[in-house]
Amino acid sequence: MQSYTIDIRPRRQTTIPQALLQQIGVDVGDQLIATAQNASLVLKPKKQVFMDALKALQKAFQESGIPESEFQEAIKKDREQYARKNYPSLYRH
Repeated sequence: MQSYTIDIRPRRQTTIPQALLQQIGVDVGDQLIATAQNASLVLKPKKQVFMDALKALQKAFQESGIPESEFQEAIKKDREQYARKNYPSLYRH
């Protein structure tokens, strides 16, 4: 594992080496989530945080035993109720 030295400039700005960003699959415009763990800085791509949450949701859905079609129909009804409540002018004909 390669180590990098990153300088913190007077305005608390820094530049992360391109090689390091490539290793974690991050590019210009992407975002990182920063956390402190045991006096260490941990940077994680925001898209990875999203993917981890999505995997957890998929697992919970699979374990629930609810058929996907039933789940999608319930979401569709909830969205329509929300839209009718919050945007009634769209449903007046």
